[in-house]
Amino acid sequence: MALWQTRKVYLFILPSLALFFFFFLFPIIYSAYLSTTNASFFNFMRGFESVGVANYEKLLFEGGFYLPLLRTGIFMLTSVFLKVSVGLLLAALFSSPLVKFKRILFPLILIPWAVPWFLSVSIWKGMFSQDFGVINQVLRSIGLPAVNWLNNAWNAFIAYNIVEVWLVYPFMMSVLVAAMMSVPLELYESAVMDGAGSWSRFRHITVPLIKKPILWATLMTTIASYMIFGVPYLLNQGGPAGSNAFLMVYGYNTAFNLGRYGFAAAFMMIVFAILTVIVILYSKMTKMMRED
Repeated sequence: MALWQTRKVYLFILPSLALFFFFFLFPIIYSAYLSTTNASFFNFMRGFESVGVANYEKLLFEGGFYLPLLRTGIFMLTSVFLKVSVGLLLAALFSSPLVKFKRILFPLILIPWAVPWFLSVSIWKGMFSQDFGVINQVLRSIGLPAVNWLNNAWNAFIAYNIVEVWLVYPFMMSVLVAAMMSVPLELYESAVMDGAGSWSRFRHITVPLIKKPILWATLMTTIASYMIFGVPYLLNQGGPAGSNAFLMVYGYNTAFNLGRYGFAAAFMMIVFAILTVIVILYSKMTKMMRED
């Protein structure tokens, strides 16, 4: 009877294991194999040959990989900081008893989460238009010159950050609001009796007690910023002449515009390896912070 129950358990988890293998494990294994071949658009159907580590050598030693990696790293630093800061600020405001009409305001402020992301990005693209965009119209109305948002590398970089914050702040805010609601009110009342101000209570009570949710949400948005593709590609296809091509845009152009499937697979394996290292380092860092 016990043996049958054990087999029944395996029977129930078998569909999940099959889906995991088909949608996650198999693509990684096949990409690893493809990365060692000369597969391309022109020879994919008739057969391709093994080239060993030649694709990895081109990536690592010809230098085209490092500029998109640097851009992505800079974007991660700016984007994650802005998203966490805005999410934490809004969570603090909505957790404050001084803010009224929360039942009305909270659903309204979650609108970016409800609207499909590609539709939001398309709307932002129109708003960033140099000639007809509402942002430049506002700038002109206050006496400032119009900005070439999407055809200038640095201006487009700022636009990416603005759109990313718009798309992600509802997630950050929701996580942190839920965490703040779990902080015991007695701690705040004791701090008030001791003369602690709002900033002091937030810094010494709220932030330490919601540190784990902050770290988890930061990790999620770090991974999202590292894998960013939709925002830069929909706004301006990675910038004029690829001047803002982040890692995923660079890989997409290599795979589908140039048709170099083997090279693109090698690229994705390196991207996946870097992401794995980031997650491991982040986990170790958060573990040390918890021990402190």
